[in-house]
Amino acid sequence: MSIRCFSLLNIVLLGSGLLAGCATTRQIAVDYPKTESLPIKPLRGQTTVSGDDYYVQLVSDFDFKGDNALKGGCSDVGGHYENGDLSAALVFSVHNDPLKLKREASGFLYQATTGKCNFKLETKKSYLTPWLRLDSSKDTLIEYNFLTSNSHEANLSQLISDVNAASSLFAFTGVGAGMAVMGKLAGNWVESNPQVVAKTPAAGAAGASTNGKYSSETHSLPASVVLAGDSSSFNQIRLGVYEVVEGGMSAWSSESKLLGELRVYPEIVSSLLLKTAGELTPDAHDLSLDELWRVPIQTANGEVSLRQLIDQVDPAAKPNLQPDWQNYPDVESQCRRLKLAMKDLGFNKFDRNAVLYYFLSKTSPDWKNFNISAQRAMTDEIRPKLLEQYRAKDFSGCLASEDYDVMKSMKLAVNTEQDWDALTNSRQKKEGVINPIQSAARQFLSALQNPNKDEAARQLYPLLNTEKGGNGTVLLQNHLSNFGLETLLQLPTVADEGVLINAGQLAGVFSGLNVEAYSCARPAQDQGQPLANIGIMLFVTKPGSPREKGGALEFELVQGKIARLTFQHPSFRDFEQNLADYPDLGGCRIEADLLNKLH
Repeated sequence: MSIRCFSLLNIVLLGSGLLAGCATTRQIAVDYPKTESLPIKPLRGQTTVSGDDYYVQLVSDFDFKGDNALKGGCSDVGGHYENGDLSAALVFSVHNDPLKLKREASGFLYQATTGKCNFKLETKKSYLTPWLRLDSSKDTLIEYNFLTSNSHEANLSQLISDVNAASSLFAFTGVGAGMAVMGKLAGNWVESNPQVVAKTPAAGAAGASTNGKYSSETHSLPASVVLAGDSSSFNQIRLGVYEVVEGGMSAWSSESKLLGELRVYPEIVSSLLLKTAGELTPDAHDLSLDELWRVPIQTANGEVSLRQLIDQVDPAAKPNLQPDWQNYPDVESQCRRLKLAMKDLGFNKFDRNAVLYYFLSKTSPDWKNFNISAQRAMTDEIRPKLLEQYRAKDFSGCLASEDYDVMKSMKLAVNTEQDWDALTNSRQKKEGVINPIQSAARQFLSALQNPNKDEAARQLYPLLNTEKGGNGTVLLQNHLSNFGLETLLQLPTVADEGVLINAGQLAGVFSGLNVEAYSCARPAQDQGQPLANIGIMLFVTKPGSPREKGGALEFELVQGKIARLTFQHPSFRDFEQNLADYPDLGGCRIEADLLNKLH
């Protein structure tokens, strides 16, 4: 009379497979899934998580528990160990319907015969998905199929081998230097990954097949990615795997042992092309377009470069990577096509915008103008009207303000809307300083260059005003040299503090100086900053003038009128160095030849 071996587990078991033998039988049991929820951390410097921030790759591995797992206490391995016909396996089925992704991956394979030591457990780290953008990964669903067999003819070892071969595992693990990334345009994964378990006799429902070769159970796992605004999270899932040994010396004895836990968890990176892991913001400031084009990408058909991947896009959506760079609308249009193609290929905001930045910066003059440096924007060769034209070509048909923010966060030299507001305000302040100085100087020079002294005095009168003398008066100072100013004014002396004179006297002074040429006027500077009410111009005298060669003339405005005029040396207020540093300021360019005549 035979004795049937039977025991009860002291834990709740989700699925189990009887692996035969009455003398000693083993079964593998898989416990209910346990879920640990972990919040998704925002990128450094951000407060919320966007579906465009990260890439996610779902991974499974086996975490062994106990004393060397299965072989504790074993001193030998049975001779028929390799040919065992009792087996159990767990296979993951992965689905992402929006991306048309369907694939299988092995979790573990267990094989045993009768006897304590005649068994083996094969596990490996499996990549369940390629890299998916966070917003695409949330649609990934995973089921696991727990399969058992007691038939040598249907050894699950071969089935697991077929699963591994059919799942294009190499593309996911990144053999070589490339990475596997997937988006809407990567439907070839489906065609290249036929389902294996789905074709087995017992697949699709719990129970045993009619020929007794297989029994199986299929269960769904909780979603690994949950996007819900501030409460977005990753789920790490653990499946306890137990070995149950029954029979042997006592028909009613049983022993269960936790072999380990099968974990399903996400790995994340913020950039694939820039190789940035975790919640760090990528740094893209020291790259080139050629470097990015050469980055290797794994596909189901082998490894290709990023440039080749773009070239494989459907012609209707494919961007022209060599547009007419002088044609702004064409460049903007191709930029948008490249942006959409990369998004559909599965790339996130960092990788897309790094490529777009270097695509535009390599050749587009409009891109360089739009991202003009603050220093160059303040130079006088860039007039305010031209600056407005630069800002108008902002590539808004391709790039949103968020794209510029992303580029800037990667240390790329771009001008955001806030940067342009600051540039415009700075330029307006500069023009607010320069314009009054130049307006007063133009009227003043027009009067001084009038050969008729009486007419010159009449022109000067409305330009001059002092608090003490009123309209038509100015404080005249001489800090240049003793060139006979007193004689020109018919005064006994002129103190260092100056003398108050009228428009007619001033016209007489400049008529007597016999000036050959005047320069344009520029704002005086103090510690590198232009002064809003003080201007300086140079004058060169003719031979025989009481002031040989010439000098500088400083004028001060009070409420738009000239209140003070001072003869100065050209080096005063470091004016000569200012000319060297800023040859063109406010439309005023003073050539070196004129300055050389003063020395």
